[in-house]
Formats: sequence, C-alpha cells, structure tokens
Amino acid sequence: MRKTLFISLSLLLACCAGAPKSEVANIATIRDGWRGKTIETKNLGSQPNVMQLLRAFNEVWPSAGADSIITEAGDRLFVSNDVTEGGSGKVFVDCEDFFIATFNPGNTGDKRTEARTYSRENGHTLFAVLLEQVHTEEMEFCCFYDYDPSTGVMTPEDEPYADFKPQHAGSILTYWLTEGDYDQDIIIVETSPDDSYPTAYHHYTFNGMKHEFSYWSNEFIYPEYEDEHDFLPEEAVLRAESENYWLYTSVAEPASDDDPEITVLWVRSKEDDVVTQICVTSPDSEPKWASMTDGNAIPVKVGSGDIAVVENVQAVPWDPDKFYLDGCPDARNIWSYIIDVSDPDNVRAIQFPSTEGFISFDSAKRRIHLGAYRYHDEGGRYSVEQVYTIDGKFISEEVIGDE
Repeated sequence: MRKTLFISLSLLLACCAGAPKSEVANIATIRDGWRGKTIETKNLGSQPNVMQLLRAFNEVWPSAGADSIITEAGDRLFVSNDVTEGGSGKVFVDCEDFFIATFNPGNTGDKRTEARTYSRENGHTLFAVLLEQVHTEEMEFCCFYDYDPSTGVMTPEDEPYADFKPQHAGSILTYWLTEGDYDQDIIIVETSPDDSYPTAYHHYTFNGMKHEFSYWSNEFIYPEYEDEHDFLPEEAVLRAESENYWLYTSVAEPASDDDPEITVLWVRSKEDDVVTQICVTSPDSEPKWASMTDGNAIPVKVGSGDIAVVENVQAVPWDPDKFYLDGCPDARNIWSYIIDVSDPDNVRAIQFPSTEGFISFDSAKRRIHLGAYRYHDEGGRYSVEQVYTIDGKFISEEVIGDE
C-alpha cells in the first residue's frame, strides 16, 4: 500500500497547459448536461465498487480521463501509481480500502479525473466523479449520483457545497475527493490568483447519508493512513477541563481592527487520549435572535459555521460532557453557547437568546445564569439576569441594572 498522497498539493494547485478545443467542449457538455440524465446500470448488485460505477458513468458521459483509468485498470480492483510496479504512474485505483479511482497526469494538458464511492446508511451508494480541464474554475466540477440497488439506477443529485461562498471574490477553486473509510471529506481548495491571501481548505464531511460543511483552515491537514485521529497543534491552549475532557483552542486567523479572532476548537478525551477538532469559528455567522423569540435556546450546527466566536470557555460543573462558550463577534451582543462533546465526532450545541454573557452556574439547581439587556419604552436600556436549564429551557429573569 502506498504511503504518500495520491495527489500532492503541488499538482493539485498547479497551472496546466491548454487542451484541444474538442476535449474542452466534451467536458463542457458533461458539465452542462449531467444533472438532467439518470444512468441505467447493468445489474451491479447491492454494493458496486467505484470502477463499476465509473464505467457506467463513462458509457453515458465519456471523457479522456475516465478512459485512461478504465484502460489501465482493466478488471483489477487495485492499481498502484508507483511506476516501479509497471504502471503509468498516473492512475491509482483502490476499490476495497480507499474506494477511489484517479487519473492524475501532472503538469500536462490532460484532464485530472477522480471518482469515489460512499456507502449510505439506507443501503444506497453515493458516487462522485470530478472532471477537470486544466486548473480553471469554470472547467473543474464534480457530478454526484445516488445509486439505488433495487433499481440499478444512478440518479443525479445536487452538490453538497451548492451554497458555498468563497471567502474572497475572484478566488480560484479546486476540488478534492479524499480517500479511505476514515477520511471521507470533500475539500474545496480556495487559492488567490495573485498570492494576496493564504490558501483556505474547506472540508465537507460525509455523515452517513450526505456531505455537510465541517470546518475550514488555512493549514493543509491530512491524517497519516495509520492514524485516524487529529493531532493537537503545539500552539493550542488548554481553556477548560471537565471530568471527561480537556478543551483547547488554537488560532486559525488572528484578530484584526475589523474582525475578531477565528478560533479552532479541540477536545481531548481523558479516557483514550484521542484528540478531535470540533470546529472553526465563523464571525460572519448569521444572527439567530429572530429564531429565539420564545425565550428558549435553539440548536445550532457546530460544523456549519454557526459558532461565531469563542472568547470565554468554561466547563459545566455538574456535566462531564458539556462546556459553555461565549464571545462577541458584532461589537454589540455576546453570543452564548453550550456544547455537548459526549460524541466528539458529532458535537451538539445550543445558542441562548441572552446578549450579555455568563454570570454564574448554580450547581445545586443545575442552572446557568446569563445576562441580557432590555429597552425601556421611553428609551434607554437595562440589564436582566436570566436563568436557564443546561439544555436551554428558559426559567426566569429579574432586573439587575439600569442605565
């Protein structure tokens, strides 16, 4: 088994020479038409491998890159990209461990092609194929299909990143279907055309049915094959400790005059010493106040950019799996959260309607006290102390200050 990435970053981000107009037109035809056509397969069974689905796709939407994979692989389930083993060095196929087939020609005018399968919890298979003609945004795209074993039909479905918005106007976007059962991310690589800002890696992680946004980072992180776990960076700072976990933060992007710090959250289990990256904060998170009119906290998606900022961190004294977080991303309101890390790979969180942050814990009654402001009818505002259960149910409030 190879020990290096099947695509190096230098190849992923390299600029390639142009291709013949006929090849560009072929890729454009696929890009413009794949959504409107289902693909009938030839009895591929309940769990078809990536090469079977790639052949079915290529019969309807042929491309030079897929042709190269199919020609070199033949009927084999594994093809090494090591030229010393007799291959071209451009094709890698692993149907049983990495579930991927790739054609990576390097710095040429040929198309980079990747195909990948994901086993869905409902017994279906998600098939994704990336097609590229040089490294230009408009000629690199991914097609996604749901394979139904009961019918043998591959049905097009929307890209999981359909609502993705680049951090910078004019960014160059490339895509990467990662490999292996333990790393099922789709990564959008956002690069600057003039090196005016650092590269950003946006990870969409497979949840058993579909890919959801997980986190982004300016650091390229890829786990070693022999280790499925995250690694705590040296600069990470221990911020809070519960009976079961340590919670750390590290800086993804320092604060500026206009924007707060972008923070990475990590938890480390005391039971098995496993480190898990929870999320990267997103100061541009959409405000949630309009959704909290009943006074209760609401669930938020930890990995989808809903945690705006983390400045204050505390462990919940009576719950070994929960932490309190808050911060002020808008120079006006303090956004308060409780996160539950009992399953570090599926962290749950709630956001409170309070606006002035943490006051105290009441361990005897298992309550959390938070501050908020209210406005007088005649003008001016005053502060109240709100009491909640740790699960976000509003209990009471009383006035504690007036301006």
